[in-house]
Amino acid sequence: MGLIRLERVDFGYGRARVLRGLDLAVPERAITVLVGPSGSGKTSVLRLIAGFEAPARGAIEIGGEVASRDGRVLLPPEARGVGMVFQDLALWPHMTVRQTLEFVLGRDPAGEERRRRIAETLEAVGLGRHAGARPAQLSGGERQRVALARAIVTRPRILLMDEPLSNLDPPLRQALIEEIRRLQQALGLTILYVTHATEETFRLADRAAIMRDGRIEQAGAPRELYERPRSAFVASFLGPCALLPARIRGSRAETALGVLALSDTGSEGDGLVVIRPEDVLVSEEGPFGGRIERAVSLPSAWQAEIAGAGWRLSALLAEEPKPGALVRFAVRRVAAVPKEA
Repeated sequence: MGLIRLERVDFGYGRARVLRGLDLAVPERAITVLVGPSGSGKTSVLRLIAGFEAPARGAIEIGGEVASRDGRVLLPPEARGVGMVFQDLALWPHMTVRQTLEFVLGRDPAGEERRRRIAETLEAVGLGRHAGARPAQLSGGERQRVALARAIVTRPRILLMDEPLSNLDPPLRQALIEEIRRLQQALGLTILYVTHATEETFRLADRAAIMRDGRIEQAGAPRELYERPRSAFVASFLGPCALLPARIRGSRAETALGVLALSDTGSEGDGLVVIRPEDVLVSEEGPFGGRIERAVSLPSAWQAEIAGAGWRLSALLAEEPKPGALVRFAVRRVAAVPKEA
């Protein structure tokens, strides 16, 4: 069922329609990553769940209770048990870390419970030594931790995160991805995390939902989406791949490259096959042959473009290939998707 459910949700600003009949289930005590290109409606989903907006049509349920339906907010934001981390952090520059948490808590709880709650939160995000610092005195990573602390100090059951790491350098981003995962497990949080970065999707998500034009294109475990995409859009969005026109016949695909065995039985008729670079195995015994046209150096391999009559794909090689060289190869895994209009 999911702790959060959106059912046939439409939403827009004026005449601009942002979400179109969107269905989404967010499981409890897990990290769901909502990923898609800019303008696909990801942030609007968060704002609807938080209660900042109401859907024009459709319903939003939280914990089995209808929170919004058909233009009405039935459960106010403060009653939803939701914490939110914004992309721009929106920290108060005049407040120390401790003052920020004090302000968010308001008057409840009080006394020893209040002091304990703040101390535990600061310890959870690694800011115990910086309780008296203001945002200008903190590094980018520390400011990000303040935003996390502010969101979890009220002990929400749901944490919404809107591209919180987009402005950080890669090493710091990776460290905070691990921190978010640790916090989720330690506190038993349900997290809905918005990003356009596939790296964050694979490193964070228990479940991922790919958005396109205000709808969910496909949802499932990240590895499942990568290996068994249902559309050319999902296949291309999640990583580099070749999309070759094909005639699908059950578990086989007839292409300009040759006949390929499919990972799953596809629908009969015209379609596309998805071939990822790591599934192209260069070997002298390979059944297919082509010519290397160019190669790009990656951190741990070379990505070579191999082409033949009517087809082109990429392969990962351990050594730098020579442009123009002829190579033999096999294809390990092939998925089939429909042609797009």
